[in-house]
Amino acid sequence: MNTAVPRERMAEVLDQVMRDITRQTAGIELQPSSDGPEEPLCTVYIAFVKDFQTSLSLCAETSLFTRLAQCMMMTDQVLPEDVEAVAMEYFNVLCGHIAARLFPDTRVAARFTVPAFYPGLYAPEGYDEQVVLTYSSDGIGRARLACHVPCGA
Repeated sequence: MNTAVPRERMAEVLDQVMRDITRQTAGIELQPSSDGPEEPLCTVYIAFVKDFQTSLSLCAETSLFTRLAQCMMMTDQVLPEDVEAVAMEYFNVLCGHIAARLFPDTRVAARFTVPAFYPGLYAPEGYDEQVVLTYSSDGIGRARLACHVPCGA
């Protein structure tokens, strides 16, 4: 995706999908923000394989991932392992929609790894951030979505 899709188009697709899917799956409205997430936070990460050398990470305040789990599970009582599982499934769905939205631009069926969950901020070694988008959600928490490309790409 890093060479096939212009940076501006990538940012547009990431933003639209992030906001639409979050609203549809959990009823959480995300707004662009100049401030990124603060501690405590977690990251979900996925790498595209085969024809793309791109990966995506979503780092969010634990409060946002917790609210996401509560909305998707329809209960206020969620365990840390529920938050982790829901965050990974949500990101899997998000990345599927991103791949589908980029298909008309790339004509390549993107495949990606199983999402990984990390406490704190995670950034893959040997990659630069091509696009970084930050969001806030009315007191629920903040998030940072990043598209990573190999260094020098």
